[in-house]
Amino acid sequence: MKNIFTHPLSWIIISALLLGACTYLPLWIKNDNLRNWVMRWVLVPVSIVLIAYSYPVGIEVFKNIALAWK
Repeated sequence: MKNIFTHPLSWIIISALLLGACTYLPLWIKNDNLRNWVMRWVLVPVSIVLIAYSYPVGIEVFKNIALAWK
């Protein structure tokens, strides 16, 4: 059984959602205190997940695509 977290479609969806959160949350929040809290306690962990998950899984996804390419 294939791991769902290394499936290319789930990788694309998770990466797009996390990148969207990092991009649009600071723009949508107008209150400076709330924006600072969200950036520290929400977006920093989201960015760590992007670094720890999306980068290595992306390498695996594209490696598998390259090896399957004929």
